Amino acid sequence: MENVDHSVVSNTLAQDAPTKNRRKLKNFFVKPKYQMKYAWYQIVGGTTLFAVTAGMVHLKLALIDLLMAKTRVMDVATQVQISQLYADTATTFMIGFVVFLTYSGLLILVMSHRVSGPMIAIVDTIEQLIKGNYGYKRPLRHGDELMAIQDHLHELSVRLRAKEVDDIQTTEKE
Repeated sequence: MENVDHSVVSNTLAQDAPTKNRRKLKNFFVKPKYQMKYAWYQIVGGTTLFAVTAGMVHLKLALIDLLMAKTRVMDVATQVQISQLYADTATTFMIGFVVFLTYSGLLILVMSHRVSGPMIAIVDTIEQLIKGNYGYKRPLRHGDELMAIQDHLHELSVRLRAKEVDDIQTTEKE
């Protein structure tokens, strides 16, 4: 049986542990293909919502234009009021759209990071188990998804290590 260095835990954790000072935007794209798939879903849905909202706002604005065109005699105050209403509607729509895009982008980034990061840690844990490094332990951040899977992998690691020790003791007795 191959000798395995089980002290990899402390060294690897110290190297891999993310610090708040090292966080950069590129660190959030840990699995771009996976994350971008869901980002596109949000973009398509957001664009659809935008188109529907734009159509509704356009309809309202067209009604204002029609009202202005039908009225033969309109005083300046009414014209200014309708023009202001027109501008306010457009401004409100644009501000709402920018807020929606900002919120959606941040939501996509955070949610996909909470799944993609643990997936990488789980794959790393499995690779270490395959190599026989049963003492390897890579904890997830608080609030990450897939925590149950990682916990089960750590339990498997403990059991495999116990089995390895038992097998070594049995081999030595023979």
